[in-house]
Amino acid sequence: MDRRLAIKSFIGTGALAGALLPLGLAQQPVAAEGKSLIRNPRSFGARGDGYTKDTLSIQNAIDDAADAGGGIVYIPPGVYLIGTVVLKSNVTVYLEAGATLLGSTDLADYSMPPEPAALINNPNTRHLIFAFRAENIGLMGLGTIDGQSSKFIGPLDKPAPLRDDLWHLTSAAQWQRRQRISPMIEIAQCSNVRIENVTLQNAVGWTLRPVGCNSVVIHGVRIRNPDYAPNSDGIDPSSCENVLISDCDIDTGDDAICIKSDNPYGPNKITRNITVINCVLSSACNGFKIGSEGPNGFENIVFSNSAIYSRADTRDDQRVISGIDIIMPDGGWIEGVSICNIAMRNARIPIFIRLQNLIDKPQAKMTAWLRSIVISDVQAIGSIVTSSIMGIPGHPVEDVTLRNIHVQSNEKGIADWSRNLIPEREHGYAEGSAFGRFPAFGFYCRHVSGLRLSGIDVRSKTNDPRPMIHCEDVSDLEVTGLGGTPPSTGAEVVLLRNVRDSALHGNYARPGTGIYLRVEGEQSHEISLFGNDLHRAVQKIQRSAEVSPRAVQIDGLPLEADHL
Repeated sequence: MDRRLAIKSFIGTGALAGALLPLGLAQQPVAAEGKSLIRNPRSFGARGDGYTKDTLSIQNAIDDAADAGGGIVYIPPGVYLIGTVVLKSNVTVYLEAGATLLGSTDLADYSMPPEPAALINNPNTRHLIFAFRAENIGLMGLGTIDGQSSKFIGPLDKPAPLRDDLWHLTSAAQWQRRQRISPMIEIAQCSNVRIENVTLQNAVGWTLRPVGCNSVVIHGVRIRNPDYAPNSDGIDPSSCENVLISDCDIDTGDDAICIKSDNPYGPNKITRNITVINCVLSSACNGFKIGSEGPNGFENIVFSNSAIYSRADTRDDQRVISGIDIIMPDGGWIEGVSICNIAMRNARIPIFIRLQNLIDKPQAKMTAWLRSIVISDVQAIGSIVTSSIMGIPGHPVEDVTLRNIHVQSNEKGIADWSRNLIPEREHGYAEGSAFGRFPAFGFYCRHVSGLRLSGIDVRSKTNDPRPMIHCEDVSDLEVTGLGGTPPSTGAEVVLLRNVRDSALHGNYARPGTGIYLRVEGEQSHEISLFGNDLHRAVQKIQRSAEVSPRAVQIDGLPLEADHL
C-alpha cells in the first residue's frame, strides 16, 4: 500500500490523532474486517506532557488492541509519565523517536496483576513494563524508556575508599537504593518476544529480564545507567530457551549481560540456546557473565564478535571487573559455552572461570559442575588483575580450552605476590577480584581437569616479576605456543605444582627468560616436554626436592642434570 494513502486512512479513523507512522507500520493498516490495527494512546486521553500520568491511557490502548485480536500501539513523540504498564498477547508497542515513557516517582503507581503476584515468593513486584504468559509481543522503536533512577538512589554516608583499594571495589558500593523497581522491564513466561531498537535508561535495579521465556529476540537495544547505580544489570535472560541478543550497546553500573537460570514464577528451567553477538558492553561490574543465580543448568551458550570496554580515564572502581565471567556458585551446572572474537580494553580481569559450592551455605552438598568451555581469539588491553580458572578441592573445572588469547597487563605486580596463598573460599561470593593478588601475572589455574592453553600471549607493561602461568592441582594439561614477556626477575615463566599428565610443546623461550619451567609438589608426575626451543632460557627446568626426576620427561627421556 502507498505510504501516503495508508497514513491518510489512519488519520481518517482518528487512530493516530495526526501522528505519522514509520513506513514499516504503515504497510498493514487494517485488519480483514476493516478495523484499524493501530492504537494511539492520545486517542485514549494520553497527554504526553511529562506531568500528567498517562498509565491508564496507554494501558487502555494496549487492552483495546489485544481485545481486537492484536495490533500496534503507536506512541508518538512526547514524554509520557507512567507507572506499571502490562503488555498483552499479539500487541507490539512502538515508541517513535522522540517518545519517552518516564517512570513515575510515586511507588503507588507500580503494581503487578494479581495472578503473577500470587505466584512469586519475592517482595519485589514493581516493574515499569511487565508481561506475563503472553505470546507474540513486541517493544520496538527509537524511543526511550526512562526509570528516573536519580530519584531513588543516593550516596552512602561513608568514607571515600583508599586509592589502593579501588582495584577490587565497585563505584556502586558508595551508593544506596532507597526503593527498588526491578527489573524495570520484566517479561515473564512469554513466548515469541521481540524487543528492538529502544533506549532503556536510568533503571532502578535490573534493566531488562526475560524470565521463563521461549524464543526471544533482543536487537539494537541501547542501555544507559549510571556507573554508580546499584544492581543496575543490563540484560539478564533467566531460565529461558532460544534467546538471540544482537547489536546491543550497554553501559551500566552492574553486569552488562548476565545469564541466569532461576525463575520466581515457576520451576527453574535449564537456560539453553542463548546467542549474544555483535554487542558493545561496558560496566562497573562484569561484561558478559554466565551462572550467577544459577540453581539449574546452562547449555549451548554463544558469545561472539563483541567489544567490552572501560573508559581510559575512569577510576579503577568504575572499570569492568571481569570481561568474561563464567561462574557456578549456586548448585546448577554449565556445559557447552563457546566464546570467540572478543576485544576488550581496560577491563580489570580479562577472564574469570569459577566452580564452587553454594554461597554462604557451608553444610551444603556439592552438586554443581562446570565443563566444556572454549574461549578463543580474545584481545584484552590494559588489564590490572590476573585471569583465573578455579574449582575447589575434589571438584575441578573440566574441559576448558583457551586459544589465541592476547593480554596486555598493566598490573604493577611485585615479587612478594608470587608467594601469595590464594584462599579456597569454597562458599564465598564468586568474584574475580575477591581472591586478592595472584601469584602469576597471566593466568592462575587451580583444581582443573582437561586444560588446553594454546597461543596464549601475555605481555606485561610493568616488567612484572611473577610467573606468567601458575597451575596447581591440574590434570590433563596441554600448553602450546606460549608467548609474551618473561618475568622481570628471572623467575619461572611457567610454574606447575601438583600437576599430572601434562604436555608442553611448540613453545620457545623469549629473550630475557630466566627459568622456563619450575615443577613443584610430590603429586606432580607424567609431565612431558617435546618440540620446544628453550635454548635462550638461563635454566630450562627447575624442580623442587620432592619432585621425582622421573616425573618430568624431555623429548621422551627422563629429566637429567644437563636439562636443569
